[in-house]
Amino acid sequence: MKIQLLVRSYGQMIGLARYTASLCQALTKIEFAYSLVTSTYPLPVRAAHRFLAPLGFDVRTFFTTYPLAATVSREALKHLTAQQMATLLWFNPHLHPTVVTVHDIVPFLVRRDKSQSVFRHPLDRVFDRIAMSGLKRADALISDSHFTKRAVVEALDCPMEKIFVVPLGVEHDVFRPLPVPEEFRSRYQLDGRFHYVLYVGSENPRKNLPTLISAFVKVRAILAKVRLVKIGSPEYLPQAEQLRRQVQQMDLEEDILFYGHIPDADLALFYSLADLFVFPSLYEGFGLPPLEAMACGTPVVCSNAASLPEVVGNAAIMVDPYDVEGLAEAMHRVLADADLREELREKGLARARQFTWERTARETVAVYREVCE
Repeated sequence: MKIQLLVRSYGQMIGLARYTASLCQALTKIEFAYSLVTSTYPLPVRAAHRFLAPLGFDVRTFFTTYPLAATVSREALKHLTAQQMATLLWFNPHLHPTVVTVHDIVPFLVRRDKSQSVFRHPLDRVFDRIAMSGLKRADALISDSHFTKRAVVEALDCPMEKIFVVPLGVEHDVFRPLPVPEEFRSRYQLDGRFHYVLYVGSENPRKNLPTLISAFVKVRAILAKVRLVKIGSPEYLPQAEQLRRQVQQMDLEEDILFYGHIPDADLALFYSLADLFVFPSLYEGFGLPPLEAMACGTPVVCSNAASLPEVVGNAAIMVDPYDVEGLAEAMHRVLADADLREELREKGLARARQFTWERTARETVAVYREVCE
């Protein structure tokens, strides 16, 4: 069985990049042979990039996300490692056998909601729709969660029987309970007198950060020695600027700490340092940060929306993502109750152990075999 994974290069180990790298490492670990391929650029794309790059338009990156062509073997099974790559199947309808991993279709689901849509350009909207159409032409789809599987069936009318749910994993060698050295606290200016509430992710509207900040204000009114830490490079600039204005208007500049991209080793220390991890998303195709937090022994409060209930199980406190009062109450309960924190810590560690990249790799290989047979 010859397998080719279509991948794109990413600058930071987040989201889709973590999936691709971790899956490849796990496939190698279980001694499963595969090769990597990347998209190619037709002459019109190369010409457009040469003309538009000086004006600030990165055409090559756009058509890496939404590929039009790739040098692949006709005999191999092709695995497209992100749903946007299904544009390749729309432009190459006879490219079989092919498997596509669908992490989520949230941009498509919220495309008509101006408060949630993050399409930066009309072309994003057009090519995302093409990719969604391309998913129907795959021989099989791998979804990260049952929530995503249901969304694909209901919104795109894809046959349920060709969608296989394969959960993501946690890099347990990296994300584990760690002692936090004083040098780390000093480097990131983390005062040991404070409780720390941690959030890891972008400012995408579906992440629901304004609600988190509003809930944090209520917690801070009760517990003075508490700070909120947000980790993640600005990805959605209008939303990032709006978030900064909200922080300024509420006079929270000293109480909310912003850090961009940090190495995984430091991220694991942030998880270990935090008294609480909060993830109030409205939509998630899977939601890896809560599991990483659990693997580090950090208590988790998250929303009860989308895929998160099936990811965290009974190991987290879940709240309605629109309920500011409920979120604030849950955060305060965990921060004020050491016994509750220890209970959530133990449940979280046990829950996280169920998710490994080796499991993800073996279940992915099972899909390959199902398709080839």
